[in-house]
Amino acid sequence: MTEEELLDRRWELLYRAEYSGRYHRRRAAFLSNLDTFLNLVTVTAGATTFGDLMSGSPGWLSKIGAAFVTLISIAQVILRLGAQSGAHTGWMKRWNELHAEMSLTTAPTSTDVSRWMQEQVTLETECVSELRALCLDCENIAAKVMNIPDRQRVIGRWQRLLIHLGTFQSDFPLEAKKAVSNLPERVPGIDD
Repeated sequence: MTEEELLDRRWELLYRAEYSGRYHRRRAAFLSNLDTFLNLVTVTAGATTFGDLMSGSPGWLSKIGAAFVTLISIAQVILRLGAQSGAHTGWMKRWNELHAEMSLTTAPTSTDVSRWMQEQVTLETECVSELRALCLDCENIAAKVMNIPDRQRVIGRWQRLLIHLGTFQSDFPLEAKKAVSNLPERVPGIDD
């Protein structure tokens, strides 16, 4: 590879590390917060149920509490939110370490680029499923941070609201370029 090709490949890998680190950070935070919330609901529902049972008058509140504890416990066992959060934290750390190494290596060698590409392949093999909308949102942010124009994708309001639950939007078009004009957006006297 020529020096220019090495620098181009480094730039592409830097971009990938930038948005992948952001993706895993957001995913880890969401899963950790959700796990904490569900644990608090379980503890609250369990305490309420226990209090009702101890008072000798189990009523509708204890039945609802028992149902919440059961359903949330089943969901936590199946979804393994805490473990998934930890995995995303590990992947985030490795992407950030790779990003830091590439940022500090301004004149990469073929060996450097090969090692970075191998780490990218290893990371992508370990984390096989990504939420497409969240990934594109992280790419949008990374492109802004790295000053890469014309890569921004449109993510709808509902998709953005439910971005951690799945990808529901079928098409993510490029943002329309804003026309550059010397005219003000609003003309006083005419637009009033």
